[in-house]
Amino acid sequence: MQWHSWAEFWQMGGYGFYVWGSFGITALVVIAEIWQVRAKRRSLLRNLLNETNSQDDINSSSTS
Repeated sequence: MQWHSWAEFWQMGGYGFYVWGSFGITALVVIAEIWQVRAKRRSLLRNLLNETNSQDDINSSSTS
């Protein structure tokens, strides 16, 4: 497909709303997925650190 102007490019032969809407929704889903994975990773690392610290506290108090 060949466009003669930027307006024709954005209109995509009459399917611009569908094409650009699809791109936009896909971008939002990908960004949400990345955000969710990063939040879950931070939570798991925080929980692991807390668990490790509590195990260290238990081990140090049992040897005293």
